[in-house]
Amino acid sequence: MQDFRTLYVTHQEQVREEMQREQKSGIKLGFFYALMNIVKELSPLQQKASLESIWLDYLAFLRTVDELKQQPYRFMDWDEVEGREHLQTTLKEGGALLTWHYGFVRHNMITIGQEIRAGCMKAGLPFYLVAEQGTVEQELKLSSWNALRQYSGAELLNAEDEMIGIRLYSHLRKGGSFNLFVDGQTGYNSDNRALELPFLSSRIQTRSGIFRILAKARKPVCPYFMMLTDDFRTKIVFLPPFILEEDIQKSAEFVYEPFRKQLLAKPEQWRFWDRHHQQVIHWQDNDSEIPANETEGHVDWFSRPLEGFGQLGLNTGNGMVYNLN
Repeated sequence: MQDFRTLYVTHQEQVREEMQREQKSGIKLGFFYALMNIVKELSPLQQKASLESIWLDYLAFLRTVDELKQQPYRFMDWDEVEGREHLQTTLKEGGALLTWHYGFVRHNMITIGQEIRAGCMKAGLPFYLVAEQGTVEQELKLSSWNALRQYSGAELLNAEDEMIGIRLYSHLRKGGSFNLFVDGQTGYNSDNRALELPFLSSRIQTRSGIFRILAKARKPVCPYFMMLTDDFRTKIVFLPPFILEEDIQKSAEFVYEPFRKQLLAKPEQWRFWDRHHQQVIHWQDNDSEIPANETEGHVDWFSRPLEGFGQLGLNTGNGMVYNLN
């Protein structure tokens, strides 16, 4: 079995070779969006690493995580667990564990499950893993992960269910706990009270429902995140739990703050770079689409042509996106 260093480095080499070949013929649209969003979000911040190298490392990390998706027992404990006492407190009092699609994602249940089985959570209540409907359907097909969830007393809960808000609030009031990915952006119907938050250099729109539920329930909120460290160690960090204020805007900004810091430190480990533009209200520098005949000489990367969609081009120097039709 390969160690994480070997696994990640192997994928880095594969990605660089493949993207070098595909740069001439066009890359997948999802890869293009990820590069576009990384360039637009990070270029105003003057990162030390090149933005293209961050993008390539992002693609390599995706492959590493996807390979581990099939191997829930690849590591049965984290090399480092920081803030275990914060996890224990949240489970004992009943509260929400909030995280992002960052780092290893699924392997959160290793440590959480250990504490549930140790008696940290109120007996007779399940631990809910809140996810969008498509993810729930996908996860149920992974037998090894189902076995791990059952062993930990965890159940999947569809975030798009009509009664999701009431179910979560009721669960909290009974002393239950759940896990939710804040950046998932799913829920029942559209959000008429969406929040506008600072991201890194852009401003984004995020659903307000979960923050309103938690503020009303007055239960502990414990943000946490997972990562692969610089020395290729697996690490999960639980932050001190707190009660959300009635000021939902202020509470949401407080929840997002540790994630922004972690994302700046290791941006390649966020899974959702390819969909980030769907949340952005405006970038720091407003861009406008320029006709193809004025921009073809400035395109560094372009997407593969899709029927009915066309092609997009990107100038990585200034973040401009062009319609190449």
